[in-house]
Amino acid sequence: MSSLAFFMSSTTPYLGICFSGNALYYSVRQGDAGHKFSYIGKADFNFPVFEAFTSADTERMAHINKVVRRVCEKHSVSSVRVVSFPHFECWTMLPKLAYDDSKEREAHLSFLAYGVERKNIETTWFETSNRDFRFLSIRDQTVVQLLNRCTQGVADTEYCTDFEVGLSWMKHHGARGSLMTLGCNDHILTISSYILGKLRSATCIRYKHLNDLIFEWKQSETHLKWVSGYHEEILVYGADSDEVVSRLQPLWDNSAQVRRINSLADIGVEAEEETYSFPLQEAFPALMMALK
Repeated sequence: MSSLAFFMSSTTPYLGICFSGNALYYSVRQGDAGHKFSYIGKADFNFPVFEAFTSADTERMAHINKVVRRVCEKHSVSSVRVVSFPHFECWTMLPKLAYDDSKEREAHLSFLAYGVERKNIETTWFETSNRDFRFLSIRDQTVVQLLNRCTQGVADTEYCTDFEVGLSWMKHHGARGSLMTLGCNDHILTISSYILGKLRSATCIRYKHLNDLIFEWKQSETHLKWVSGYHEEILVYGADSDEVVSRLQPLWDNSAQVRRINSLADIGVEAEEETYSFPLQEAFPALMMALK
């Protein structure tokens, strides 16, 4: 994070951005506005945004960059947080003993990013509810460079992993119990678990068709016991979230409260407009990013 962030006034407009399908969702909140947003919007494209990033298509990326710059200029934004694509990331848990040893830490990174030069990966470490472990997110620098072009000229820019959406949600609600979040992205489902306000663990399920989800979920349960563990609340957001719930809910604990995002009241925020022409469950990560 840029050191300029420390000198910004409390009225700095915060911009949150996420991508889904053929669209970019964004939200703007003034620094002194509490939980009230000044704008929540969507920009449509005639191509899948993920494919534009994957192929680094010059023409398509130029169009995305133009839209982001226009939003930043219109709302005089100087601080932006973007939810990165989980497709370009690798998440893993590492014992703190190995984390504290630089040689062990680098050997672990070399194994996970085999064949990729160290300079071409970005690493971010997170504390977990278990103090004996650290959680690692590895991001491909290729997507970082593409995102940098989108936010060029913004003083304070931060790229966040999908499970940071859950961390923002818990901070927003002051939740201290057990929570599981499911982020529904393009052919990838992110699953994150939190306890006592901290990240416990996270993983991704890649799938070709929604009908494959039940099988993939059961496979994850085999290797990651926390996936089928008890959670007081299960929060689902993103594209096709209703379809995901209908398929997976029979596999969850019956006592868990399943929370979906259909309105601003569900999120616990306010905005100038109360109804939108697009599904708020897809814009939800952008709102959480603006609640800095």
